[in-house]
Amino acid sequence: MLQRFLPLAVKIRKRHPGVFYFLARIAKRFFGQTLGVFPRILGNEVEAVTEILRSSQWNMAYGRGLVHERLEAEFSEFVGTKHAVAVGSGGMALQMSLRALGLKPGDEAIHQVDTCSATAMAVMNAGVTPIFADISEQTFMLDCADVQRRIGGQTKALIATHMWGNPEDVSKLRQIAHDNGLRFVEDTCLALGAIAAGKPAGCWGDVGVFSFGCLKPIQTGEGGMIVTNDEALAKELRSLRHWGDRTIEFGVRDVTQLAWNGRMSEILAGIAREQLRGYPGHLEELRARVADFRSAYADCPGFSMVLGATDSVPSSAFTQVVLRLEESAFGLSKRELMDFLGQSGVPHWHANFELINTLSFFRGDAWRDWILRGDIDRVAANNSGSFPAAERVYAQSGLGLSKSNFLSDGNRRHLDTVIQSLSRKSGS
Repeated sequence: MLQRFLPLAVKIRKRHPGVFYFLARIAKRFFGQTLGVFPRILGNEVEAVTEILRSSQWNMAYGRGLVHERLEAEFSEFVGTKHAVAVGSGGMALQMSLRALGLKPGDEAIHQVDTCSATAMAVMNAGVTPIFADISEQTFMLDCADVQRRIGGQTKALIATHMWGNPEDVSKLRQIAHDNGLRFVEDTCLALGAIAAGKPAGCWGDVGVFSFGCLKPIQTGEGGMIVTNDEALAKELRSLRHWGDRTIEFGVRDVTQLAWNGRMSEILAGIAREQLRGYPGHLEELRARVADFRSAYADCPGFSMVLGATDSVPSSAFTQVVLRLEESAFGLSKRELMDFLGQSGVPHWHANFELINTLSFFRGDAWRDWILRGDIDRVAANNSGSFPAAERVYAQSGLGLSKSNFLSDGNRRHLDTVIQSLSRKSGS
């Protein structure tokens, strides 16, 4: 059925978008499981929200024994850290973390050039300067040698992003951070449940940051979490999320540094708790379908699966299934392949994001209005620099299959049908 329905849906979306989105709402409501719709209910989210709405406590600001506190305890246990701090978004989690770790305007944080631009924006909104580094064409994540070359006198933090749920090489990167006196931050927004070097992703850094927003492993509409093993840092973070007020955590009504409203509502916390409860089963099912896909196409010429710093399907959270494409062996260019997948109703994207330094804000001079301290010439050279591995991955070799392709048996069968027709088309 999907083999006929999905290509037709693509045509309807192009010609009659209003009709398409009306039909999409109906399909998601009544056929969500069949169509692999995500986000989806993973527990008792509706009941949890109803209970909170019937209570008098919708905000986390005051009181004890609240829903967000139970979420924090359960989340820290899941990730394997001593503390968790619920916040309004993953971006807020990163901003607060850099500030709580002591970074100031003029300090630099290194991260990969083709992660989501939200990372660079969050770094800058914390008053810190992003320095971009190239990636490894093996892992599609940070090239450790290039990271070493990018470290300068103002570098104070290294951000490792577990792209699309694949684990980063945390052992090497944490050693680089340690050797150079840098704070180590894990951007785990896409990787809840991933296993990095034998332990849950997020527990290796001074902090690990998570998001519950769009495309993330568990979703509440918005929201995020910071995890750490440092009790003093956790208290500072909880203060920062309340505009810096130190009354609750330190017993003194005072503010010591610039801060934000970084709070998560009790309503979102209730949803997150139920999502977290149902997530292990959801992730197990997802991994099983991805493992089947990998096995089925292990000998297919022209593409292979990228699993980050590991070769283990059970180590990834698979918010997207990342492939390495060899155009000459496959017989089609990346552009031709993406066009065919789109016409066939197979959700897909690039393996990583467009290079952040190619976006107008960084390519032009707009960033100069906000980077007010530090080595401006060094920042300008970085923003205008070349990142050849990331450029090749974006233009030619990196392809992502959306998670939804693996969220139902029907979607997996449709993906098989499209790949088999692609094989005939390419002659591979």
